Amino acid sequence: MRRLLVLLTAVVTLTTSCSSSTADTTTATTAPTTTVSVLLRGEGPFDVTTTVVSHETTRDILVWQPDVEGWWPVVYLVSAEGRGQDLVETAVGLASNGVVVFAPDYRFGDSQLAQEQDLECGYRFVRSIAHEYGGDLDQPVTFVGDSYGASMALFGGLSEAAYGPGGSYDVCFTGEPRADVIVAIAGCYYEYEDEKFAEPLVEVFVDSTDEKNLDADLVLVVGEDDPTCQSWQSEDAAEALQGARYDARAVVVPGGNHANVVFWGLNDGEWVTAPNDPVGEEVVQIILDAIETAQP
Repeated sequence: MRRLLVLLTAVVTLTTSCSSSTADTTTATTAPTTTVSVLLRGEGPFDVTTTVVSHETTRDILVWQPDVEGWWPVVYLVSAEGRGQDLVETAVGLASNGVVVFAPDYRFGDSQLAQEQDLECGYRFVRSIAHEYGGDLDQPVTFVGDSYGASMALFGGLSEAAYGPGGSYDVCFTGEPRADVIVAIAGCYYEYEDEKFAEPLVEVFVDSTDEKNLDADLVLVVGEDDPTCQSWQSEDAAEALQGARYDARAVVVPGGNHANVVFWGLNDGEWVTAPNDPVGEEVVQIILDAIETAQP
């Protein structure tokens, strides 16, 4: 656990250049009705509703769900800079196609322990309430992270010994099973803006002798033209994880960069959300495909 925290602290400044939204997530009561053309199991697209939940051990967690009764796979969606609202278009794209999405706020820029607590307590809380929002834990549970959140998704999703049932982490609730699917989007695993990490982050899982979540399906998604976390990083990380017996693969999205993979773009020099961006839609489809492949 100490090694994990040291490595994550080394990249605490890793952010996505497109997540500068200042939306107040604590007052969110409605969601955009934007839908995308991708479908899960041929269902949808559905209208989407949203709400905010929290527990005394968590920050606010935004919930997007199909506005129709049903039982849906659960996605835990982690942004780059600690604001669930930053990934609203990705969340709506998933929910409109038959997924319940929980996107937690967390104390980005605070201590590593604070971030760890917010995300892990949030994950455990989400599993305890998922059924109230149509979430079906018998279907694949998916941990998705963007940019810095990609690393957090790998650590939170794969660290069975620390966070799983019987693990050493006991700040909140009890240990819960790790995710069935992990989708890491636009992650930096070896360097950030040409600054090489002293030790590649992915080696935590390659070299560790701790219990690992080897059953998870890992998909490392990256834009072909990502200037921040270049595509080779996801490709090399996937290969290294495969060598450590993980079911991992890299998906390079043509035309993708560090922003449009999660529906962000520049408008008159300012970062804004870009609904219906085809690259963002392709990434939503990749997530849906990964969930579908993992269905029992």
